[in-house]
Amino acid sequence: MTVAEKIVFDLTAPPSKAEREHLDVRVRRLYDAEDSYKKATANLAALAKSSTAGSPVANGLVWVRDAFVFRSQPAPGDWSDRKLPPKEFCPPAGRLVTPRGAALRLMLIALFEAQTRTKPGRRPDNPRPLQAAGDQIAWADLLATDAKPSGEGRTYMSISDKKRRHLFSALDLMSEEDLVSLPNGKDRKNKHNGFLLNHESGKRISGPNEPYAVPLKRENNYFGLPLGLFTQGWIHVLEDRDLRYLLMLSYFHHGMPDGFQVMPKTRLLHMGLGPDTYEKHIWFTRFGLNEVTMDKARHFNGTVDDYGKGGRAIPHTLRLLPDGFEQDALKVVSTAIEDQLAR
Repeated sequence: MTVAEKIVFDLTAPPSKAEREHLDVRVRRLYDAEDSYKKATANLAALAKSSTAGSPVANGLVWVRDAFVFRSQPAPGDWSDRKLPPKEFCPPAGRLVTPRGAALRLMLIALFEAQTRTKPGRRPDNPRPLQAAGDQIAWADLLATDAKPSGEGRTYMSISDKKRRHLFSALDLMSEEDLVSLPNGKDRKNKHNGFLLNHESGKRISGPNEPYAVPLKRENNYFGLPLGLFTQGWIHVLEDRDLRYLLMLSYFHHGMPDGFQVMPKTRLLHMGLGPDTYEKHIWFTRFGLNEVTMDKARHFNGTVDDYGKGGRAIPHTLRLLPDGFEQDALKVVSTAIEDQLAR
């Protein structure tokens, strides 16, 4: 039985009024951006198809260093699921999250792009233009958008203008976190051209970050993302919180592919993830991207019988389903949302 053929019984409550409003907005944006999603996904798939022999993408994965999602030391301070660590105490993946922003998405796409043409141990350059005419695939062509033209006359903004602004804003945040360098930073009009990736650990206290190099297999400090995340459009339809949950899954899947439990303190203090992000396992089950085995005392939504009165809070056992990423992301996600709105 394939992932798409599995029958999933949804044990959750129907969405609340607020959740329905969010889901309605989300699915409308998906439909508004359908053409853009398809074009951006086709461009990513084209890069994967032409990837250099010996590169990670040619071997079916995109490698991400652990430091991007996991702090080696716990966040200092007294934090809980009711009071999450501030962004400065989160790993780089958490610091790239912004409302309606594209920085986390662009960072993952940039790692993918570099690993289509760069072998392990080597530093990628960046000959790709930010935007381009004709058939050349530019950076803007790797991002999807639901933007529409607006204004008129001198205030008119095309979709291309809005994509450029979105791209520049993402690069500015990535630069602020020292995840990219801007060799042309002194050129006000072209400062983003030729941006270069830096090490995934990002901003350092004691000095500048190191230039990025594709991990060597012997480093053993990285994990893989499913190639379908990029070639089947998931990178465009998953929200930032979904992507952070996926990064958590992929990090633990690397050493425990048969399943794992994520302890609350590890999730909170080392990964900067609260319960709302952890509970994305519910949606990932609907998408066919993870498998959840529940402890008998814990409900699907995470609550525990008699918690505080002797009830044990044992985490779910999670398992990433990499083959699930070979599904058409737009179709799967929009259908899952529509199913919830129909409840």
